[in-house]
Amino acid sequence: MRRPIVIIGGWLSSPSDYVRMAHTLAAPPYNNIVYITDIGRTMWASLRDPDFNPVLDVLSRTVELALNETQSDRVHLIGHSAGGRVARAFLGHIPYNGVLYDGQRVVASLTTLGTAHTSYEIWVKGFASVVNQRYPGAYYRHISYRSVAGHGVEGRRIANPEQMIAFKSYEAGYGDGHQNGDGVVPTTGCYLDGADNLVLEGARHAPYNAPFTWYGAHKVIPLWFGFDEAQGANAPAERLTQPEISRQV
Repeated sequence: MRRPIVIIGGWLSSPSDYVRMAHTLAAPPYNNIVYITDIGRTMWASLRDPDFNPVLDVLSRTVELALNETQSDRVHLIGHSAGGRVARAFLGHIPYNGVLYDGQRVVASLTTLGTAHTSYEIWVKGFASVVNQRYPGAYYRHISYRSVAGHGVEGRRIANPEQMIAFKSYEAGYGDGHQNGDGVVPTTGCYLDGADNLVLEGARHAPYNAPFTWYGAHKVIPLWFGFDEAQGANAPAERLTQPEISRQV
């Protein structure tokens, strides 16, 4: 049996934002069993850095449900945006705020989509710092890590609306608005040392403003998704020292 996929969404997202993505991954040619964590906008908005235990608890319960229902030994995690950082914390073998998740025991692979592994966002600074200090880079050798970044939206102070929004986002979260990325997160911010770092030219950050070109769109998924069930993880890929693999959306 194929190992199930568990999707954890991004900041202020809703499970409904990932339904089409889940349907694509569940349909031919992928034919996966897919679970979406039930984390809504209200829960995301109620989080106070560095206490991310509420969303970690939901992810833990979803993974447990997926394992019990499929009788699988491990799951594949897909984390969008902030969800990728939450997933990295969930893998950890050190208790977080007194709770031991130790997800590395039951996870085969982690794919992050538009996740700012390097971030200076004030509202997640403490949480991000703990994750990067405890589990730097692709920390667990038995887990396959892939970090997917978008490229194509240049941040500009005065330009078209998309570029001006990108400028404000890049500047607020990453210190410099004059960067290129997916419109919310600059490409360089997604780099994860030791992972398979993949850059998608033209990929946008979220489904609400780019339903056909965001990471989870039907035509974009084949550019980054691929599990080798014989090995139970992402198909082997060259490990890079910088995010220089690029594919066109």
